[in-house]
Amino acid sequence: MKFYSGIPLLMLLSGCVTPIDSDRGVPPFYIERSETLANGSVRESQHFWPFYSHSTTPPDREEIRVLWPLFIDRIDTRVRKTWLLPLYHRKSYRHVDGRIDTDAFLLPFFLWGSDPDEGDYFAFAPIGGTIKGILGKDRIDFALFPLWARLQDRQQITTYWLFPLVELDEGPLRTGFRVFPFYSHSRGFSSSGGARDESKYILWPFWHQSSTRLDTDNPSHAWWLWPFYGQIESKTRLARTIFYPVWTEQHNYREQTSTWSFLIWTVGTLRDRWNRFQFAPLWGFHDRGGLKSGYFLWPLWQWEDHRAAGRTRQMRRLFPFWRSIVDVDPERGTRSRKLLWPLARWNTDADGKTTASAPALLPFDGPQGFSWSHGRAGQLIRWRKSEDSWGLEILWGLLTAEGGEDRGGFSILGGLLSREHGVRQDDTRWRLLYILL
Repeated sequence: MKFYSGIPLLMLLSGCVTPIDSDRGVPPFYIERSETLANGSVRESQHFWPFYSHSTTPPDREEIRVLWPLFIDRIDTRVRKTWLLPLYHRKSYRHVDGRIDTDAFLLPFFLWGSDPDEGDYFAFAPIGGTIKGILGKDRIDFALFPLWARLQDRQQITTYWLFPLVELDEGPLRTGFRVFPFYSHSRGFSSSGGARDESKYILWPFWHQSSTRLDTDNPSHAWWLWPFYGQIESKTRLARTIFYPVWTEQHNYREQTSTWSFLIWTVGTLRDRWNRFQFAPLWGFHDRGGLKSGYFLWPLWQWEDHRAAGRTRQMRRLFPFWRSIVDVDPERGTRSRKLLWPLARWNTDADGKTTASAPALLPFDGPQGFSWSHGRAGQLIRWRKSEDSWGLEILWGLLTAEGGEDRGGFSILGGLLSREHGVRQDDTRWRLLYILL
């Protein structure tokens, strides 16, 4: 008696295949999934919702998620990233010769790491310490931060006292001094030693002057007496503002574009043709050649049309309830993604197959984030339709049904009661209590 009563449970736990995709299991609590990624590789994954998921992708990528996004451990060919939000993060990189570079932090106090070239480091914030190879710098030393800090990038050294108020730049590429907001003077140099840029201000933001691209044949010079007047000028561009943000204008001689703005309202031209009217939030239109966009009562209604190399993308959005994205590619065909929030979302691929789910709990897509880890739990109804077949799933497989040229039928609880039929009229099979009749 005990043996027979366990048969339905065993059959359920062994998993069933949904008529929508290749998922197997007992959704939403346990799912086995096989996905073909954009690069052609196949990712295999197992999900114990909402606690744990594990995936492997050839040749050697592995990922573990626990209560995503709280914990993730991702292993690639040379990189391994681990984080426990918001406290812990660790990243290790294996060089070609086998050496390992590691950086980690445990907020809000500890940062540490090791590198075969840079050496080990440790910091206890805000008391003091050293950080190497992160934040875009070779080395960062600090003591009683923000009282004192020194940043080194190759031969360039920047020292702060009472960060960011007092700054001193020393090195072959930049020299300068700043006492914010009273005074600043900075000069940048090219690798050959020539002047590259220079800037200074007095009582920021009231007076500011700068020059950039001094090592080219098209230098740019700017000055600003806030809020009365400001100007940027080069051979190819002129921009000025009067009583910012009351009036601004920009002219790009190379691209032949001009814009004039009064507060947040803007008009513009492209090659002496009016191409831009933006009167936020009432109405706007902008034609940039390969990209046309516009809005009405922003952010309620927005649209975009992209055209490049024979491909087009159309986006329409009635925020936050409706969104439609259609991609047309001569080589890859026509694909679309549509959302009717919070009721449903559906996608159509280049072969004309449409997959959909309801409800749509989030007004955005997260194919590698929330949707991958938790999306199945919120999909009470899923369906699929192609040219010669269709499939339906209700309440994570409580009821499934499908139809097509060569097969069809329905199933309750994976075979508690089911009917299957083939091509021939007499090819019909019934199951009751998971037993073939």
